Amino acid sequence: MNKKDPFHILMINPPMGSPAVPPLALAQTAAYLTDPGLSIEQYDANLDFFLNHLLASKQLTAQMNRILNRKRPSSLPHAETILPDLKKNPEKWTRKIIEVNRNLEVLRTEEFYKPESFITALKEIQDLLDMASLAYSPSQFRWGHYTNASIQKWSQAKTFFENTNTNPFLSFLQDRLVSKLANSKLGLLILFVSAPDQLPAALTIAHFTKNQRPDLHIVLQSNHQMQTGAADLIDSLLPETDLKSLLKLIEQLSDFSERCKTAWPDFSGLPLQDYLAPCIVLPLKIPDNFALDSLPPSSFLTFVAKKKQKLNVRGFLSEDTRISPAYMTKLSHKIDGKQLSFVLGLKCDWNASYGPDEFTAAYKAGVRMIHWQNPKGKSKSLVKTLVDTSRARIWNHVSIPHNQDRNLIKELAHFMASNPNIAHSWDHLSPISSLFPGPASLKQNVLKAYTHVTSLPGQSFSCSLNEPVYLLLYLKRHGLKKVFYWRVKDNQYTVYNMGYNITYHFANPQDLPQGYLDEICRMVEAGGSVGARWVRYNLERAFLIGYALEEGVIIGNSSLKQPRDEYVEAVNKQTGLDLAHYLERGYTSV
Repeated sequence: MNKKDPFHILMINPPMGSPAVPPLALAQTAAYLTDPGLSIEQYDANLDFFLNHLLASKQLTAQMNRILNRKRPSSLPHAETILPDLKKNPEKWTRKIIEVNRNLEVLRTEEFYKPESFITALKEIQDLLDMASLAYSPSQFRWGHYTNASIQKWSQAKTFFENTNTNPFLSFLQDRLVSKLANSKLGLLILFVSAPDQLPAALTIAHFTKNQRPDLHIVLQSNHQMQTGAADLIDSLLPETDLKSLLKLIEQLSDFSERCKTAWPDFSGLPLQDYLAPCIVLPLKIPDNFALDSLPPSSFLTFVAKKKQKLNVRGFLSEDTRISPAYMTKLSHKIDGKQLSFVLGLKCDWNASYGPDEFTAAYKAGVRMIHWQNPKGKSKSLVKTLVDTSRARIWNHVSIPHNQDRNLIKELAHFMASNPNIAHSWDHLSPISSLFPGPASLKQNVLKAYTHVTSLPGQSFSCSLNEPVYLLLYLKRHGLKKVFYWRVKDNQYTVYNMGYNITYHFANPQDLPQGYLDEICRMVEAGGSVGARWVRYNLERAFLIGYALEEGVIIGNSSLKQPRDEYVEAVNKQTGLDLAHYLERGYTSV
């Protein structure tokens, strides 16, 4: 090799991941490849695919025409609602296509922080993603996710790689990747896959590249579960965290000499202004060979300040469990009352090693959200951790793994379902049941208390904040209490505040509107704090029942009850008290 010609490496983040935050893996690796003999290109194909292909007006119009001209119906669930509407109201969908850029821009501007503007933009974008799903059925697009139920085996995957009818990535690669592969100095292509959703696109890229450049060495860095069967397409399969092996491979292929160094992620090669967020929020990880104990808070603050000054970064999402509330406590002491201009979201192992003072300090240091994972310990102590976090005004998001102690998970799930004001959001991680998971394995298992009573209309606004970066920015701007009490109505365009339009009513049992006594009985029983045997009997004979309504739904109730004769007699025998002429308040349920 001519030493004057640098060895060119193309690093790709494949579709389909988040279009709101830059990929950490590319930036981490790029930071170590600063040798003069190397030429590095970071290519976020995910962002490019999302903005300039999948949701480009020209492509959307072609997708709509493709659907309207197709004779065979789609089997996707939303086809039954979208397809008839598409045929009946094509002008409505044409308008959605025309307005797609405006809705994407909402996510980059101050309009993002207006709840109804935000959810309207997201709803319009998801409608177009649903339309694109119909065009490439059984491909299915969701925000940051891709599934294809027809791909369950590697033999099926190989057919998919060349199927222009169902593979949405082929035309994109022809338009956007060919020119990059034509670079004669290109000696290595690295595909970074952090989620199963990216695997179909990544392997399509590998298959496409081998047809274009059979000489080119291709590396796949991913979880080992996603590499089985990929050897025919990939020259080197490496674990996603194995930077050392990657550096050795580059050393073998080029004149690069691996040097032991500490490097923070380098995002300068990515189009940071193009990501779909109103300000830049970066994923954060401390270099693996950097001991946290030797990283003083002053150094951390210097790193943050440099990123803010150079790249105008306003927040960080930690992917490093070593950055804990305890470390944030040290950081808060260094801040010493100064107002921070950045916000932090942490990812932490869930245990009882932290106390309320540390969470208070973490809030002071800019932490607004903690993603808890890998619960270990007794449920009582783990619950206390959530309570302390919530009291510090920090949002709790919990991931429940599938392979943990079942009794522990059951206890935690019951608490979280009954206390959404403490466990603000959570998901139940399912095992990867197939190499290319379909919609069923991506579906969250939602456990709820009060499942047999009428729920408030719509869903929690936080469900719309399905991007961690979006939730983090909303918490920074509006605070935990506001975000928690917002709810989206069933029309998916209107937001209301829980607790702001409550009406209170008091009535004798026989004067309750039809069905209300049944609903109140179900609420009391769902609370689980009293036996269900005498609930209806006592409520039917109550002196007075009070109930609260919001959005036409009973959200709380209490009653003044006439104690049963058996109860009065039992108390009198045990205590000498005569409760015959007293009322008792009870059966309070919210």
